[in-house]
Amino acid sequence: MSSQFFLKTNKDIELFQGYPEFNECNHTSKVSQVISSVVSPCGRFLALSTKEAVQVFCGANFETLLLEAKILDVYDIKFSPSGNFLNTWERPLTSDPEHKNVKIWFLNQEIPDATKVEPVYDYKYKSQSNWSLQYSKLDNFAMKLFSKDLRIVKLSMKEPNFDFNKPFATLSLDQDQNDQNRKFTTYLVSPSEHPTICTFMPEKSGKPAQLTIWPILEGKITKKIATKSFFKADSCQLKWNSQGNAILCLAITDFDSQNKSYYGENTLYLLSFQGVNGTLGGNSVRVPLANGPVHDFTWSPTSRQFGVIAGYMPATVAFFDMRGNIVHSLDNQSKNTMLFSPSGNYILIGGFGNLQGAVEILDRHNKFKSVAKFNATNTSVCMWSPGGEFIMTATTSPRLRVDNAVKVWHVSGNLVFVKEFKELLKVDWRSPIKVKTYTNSHVAKEMTIDQDTETAALDPKLNKSQLSIHKSVSEFAAAHPQQAANHSSANAGKGSASKPAGAYKPPHARRAGGSAGGSSVPGMTRTVPGMANKPIPGASGNTKTTSRRRKAKTPDNTDTGSSNNSVPSSSSSEASPEEKKMRSLLKKLRSIETLKQRQINGDKLEDTQVLKISTEAKVVADLKTLGWSESDA
Repeated sequence: MSSQFFLKTNKDIELFQGYPEFNECNHTSKVSQVISSVVSPCGRFLALSTKEAVQVFCGANFETLLLEAKILDVYDIKFSPSGNFLNTWERPLTSDPEHKNVKIWFLNQEIPDATKVEPVYDYKYKSQSNWSLQYSKLDNFAMKLFSKDLRIVKLSMKEPNFDFNKPFATLSLDQDQNDQNRKFTTYLVSPSEHPTICTFMPEKSGKPAQLTIWPILEGKITKKIATKSFFKADSCQLKWNSQGNAILCLAITDFDSQNKSYYGENTLYLLSFQGVNGTLGGNSVRVPLANGPVHDFTWSPTSRQFGVIAGYMPATVAFFDMRGNIVHSLDNQSKNTMLFSPSGNYILIGGFGNLQGAVEILDRHNKFKSVAKFNATNTSVCMWSPGGEFIMTATTSPRLRVDNAVKVWHVSGNLVFVKEFKELLKVDWRSPIKVKTYTNSHVAKEMTIDQDTETAALDPKLNKSQLSIHKSVSEFAAAHPQQAANHSSANAGKGSASKPAGAYKPPHARRAGGSAGGSSVPGMTRTVPGMANKPIPGASGNTKTTSRRRKAKTPDNTDTGSSNNSVPSSSSSEASPEEKKMRSLLKKLRSIETLKQRQINGDKLEDTQVLKISTEAKVVADLKTLGWSESDA
């Protein structure tokens, strides 16, 4: 049975069971607006905040209220990696300068009364960015960045103490007199059971930026595991691999010195080490990338490889080993997102945002062979299921306020579930519970990862013939035929070498190889209703006779050879308003027929083109009002 996933709207939280049922197993509705909601990484808790309170739920379907804190205007909530601590950020009070707007709640305990729980630590932090403490993987260390140093406290799961005035370890730059006026701006703790810390200092006053990995040792930390100095770095993004022995740093400048990019310059660096806390040495390299911005970079779950999408569109997609060497690259393509499946067997590459939503699935164990393609247009959220056999895509507000929906796809590219919303704000999977807990309790026995429960909710391994498609997919296809056609157009056109019949042709090609019927459209199988077939020069037939017939005029200045049912052929200055309108409508009808043929051929259409097709009935009705009928074609 697949993992659960939850959907958040303005006032509702809906929890769904995964494949194959996709049935709703819990529905939490609030009187006031749900501001923020998040599922803990351990899978035990669901936390949400409203204007009046913060609530935490636990249980198989999040049916049990564990904690309810009556605090106002909580706009952000975060869990620690093992889920034992909940961090909340309230809007600072201007009326009370001493108001401590960040609170930490301890959840790994039996709570007799949900409304009588006090925070174990609180402090003041005005900004809503980087406000939360950082925790180690097992929640046994917590870190807080002060103005001149980084302080680390060691936590006990019985009575956690956040006394940063008496830290377990301190990391500062006081020992280096040359760096007195500089400080850490970014830091990230590794996700290993023996954690290390990576810190970043930006370039300043002609001194290079510095990236350093430190061990967590009691007292003042002075040992450096690995370090790298470089220029062109005003800020950075850090990503550890899952083993915690290598980190990628994307260095970013505010301005591009070559004036080629609005977003500045990007450079990617790799720092790694061997042994516990770098006992066998460290290494640092600059990753070779194509010129242009870095769109995405991510680690494989195996921690031995990482992938990067970089360069101007179409971008370069490449995969690297732990030494920064390229092991495989793909053809340049318009993609900006890369996601490894949790098992590492598959790799998703997609083009979202200002791209058209094309998605491709690669088999990592079969020489990066493409196993599926599908279109997920207008996607704002994309993520693998915890089992790695399904993919969730969603269109959420306020990124897009129309066509809000969640869709679940199988790794074969088949759509298996759809649910539409008037306004969908957030979606997320619920991970299987990875810590050992007491029977019928949320309290963890010990802070170690339970490898048995880690695979308890893996998705079933199915091929296309074994897939069960939820009834919501057929209902969605009936209500939105064009979107359903676009979903499968990528697979439908896969392997087709010939151009579709309705493909675009430049004007000179149309003149050179145009058909005899001037009003027929390339690739169309029938003539547009209401458009007379007029011979054109170079077509088969007696061109001279046609020319003479066009020149012969009757006293009322109309063509003697024109049919009674054809479109009036008088010039624009002589045509009546009804004739002008009819010609305009027939032109629009011809354009609609062209788009319909492209749709049949499997071409990808824009939203405006789909909307134009939907106006066909109105165009025909307007033509009939003017006296035209389909028999006139």
